[in-house]
Amino acid sequence: MPFEKLEYASITRGYSEKIIVDKDSVSSFQNNQKILSVKVTDKIIFTLKGVLKDIAISDLNQLSIPSEKFQSDQAMYSTLEIVRNEKTFKTRGFDNDNPPKELSPLLLCLEQLIK
Repeated sequence: MPFEKLEYASITRGYSEKIIVDKDSVSSFQNNQKILSVKVTDKIIFTLKGVLKDIAISDLNQLSIPSEKFQSDQAMYSTLEIVRNEKTFKTRGFDNDNPPKELSPLLLCLEQLIK
């Protein structure tokens, strides 16, 4: 696995969503309640490696944020956090419906994993 943990979280007033991937499972949460958990398979690892290869993980906090609608509650405030080699890399906040273009393939992949 190219990371120890990956967490994509989106929040707004009164509602939150989170996807967590670790070495054992992919879990989905709504309002801090687990709604789905699936075992990590070789296919999932292969897929995640494929989308992560184009992302400079150490530069997550440098990504350009295309919009800031979350500041006026027009979009959910989202972050992506990746733990690799016991070091945590995290994006700045971004709109869930308009992520940095570098993250779009990964976020789409994560959403497909929990469907």
